[in-house]
Amino acid sequence: MKKIAAVIINLTLLAGIFAFEWPSEKADADKISTWFAQRTDTNMGTFINLKETEEVLCSDAGNTLIIIEDHNDDTDFFTSSLGAAVIVRHDDSLISVYSHLENSSIVTTDYSKTIQKSQVIAQTGNTGFVKDEKTLGFQIIDVKEKKAINPLLLLPQPQTLPQLSISTIIIKNKNGTAYDLQWAKAFYAGTYKIYFKRNEIPVPFKTTVLVNGEQTDEISYNSLNQEDGKCNVTGKRNYSNLEIYPDEKLMLVGEAILKQGKATITLIFTDLKGNSRHLNYNVTVH
Repeated sequence: MKKIAAVIINLTLLAGIFAFEWPSEKADADKISTWFAQRTDTNMGTFINLKETEEVLCSDAGNTLIIIEDHNDDTDFFTSSLGAAVIVRHDDSLISVYSHLENSSIVTTDYSKTIQKSQVIAQTGNTGFVKDEKTLGFQIIDVKEKKAINPLLLLPQPQTLPQLSISTIIIKNKNGTAYDLQWAKAFYAGTYKIYFKRNEIPVPFKTTVLVNGEQTDEISYNSLNQEDGKCNVTGKRNYSNLEIYPDEKLMLVGEAILKQGKATITLIFTDLKGNSRHLNYNVTVH
């Protein structure tokens, strides 16, 4: 069975030859109302939400694993907020999860029968935390590796992606004292956390921090790990939801190690298509 890293590498090389299909008709980035790893009340989201969707289509051939009608026990991957949901088992230890369904519309009740790719499995509803507009929640999880995969890695690539809005850059020392990098130009040597004012919708696919051309951190949102009942994302170490999103405004870019002398801090923000934006800050370190 393939490891999740191998799946991602193969998808990059094959450019969609081995990929899931969108779980709704005519889906694209403009239908995504919640992005993978976006901040939620208590954790990073392990899903994407698709609006303006009626029929729910099976993203790849598989067999029904679980049908959820009234789920009261929370875990990070399967919470009671899913509402009515269908979970389908695929090859390579992967499962796909379709949530917020109209309970009475679920048609994939035969657990022994293979569901074909793009077969209708239900209608969207507003069960779980969705109360008004009908929304489809969609997840892909590697159950063996205990990782939630960014679905946009396995789906046909959207033609366009929302532009990342990068504005205020904040750097914090170990005591939590914050400085705006646009104005602060002198620091004491040490390890600093760097944040940007987060986007309301899209999450960067990757953020990279370099000091004098040497990489000190890189956080990639290709998957979320589950550890001790909580989700985290991998950079130079595992970062929790609280570290990535310390408040309602900021999001972590990564950590920088500043040594005495002149330093150039380079921040790189990369989207799913590989488009990147570079920001450079020249500082003095005492």
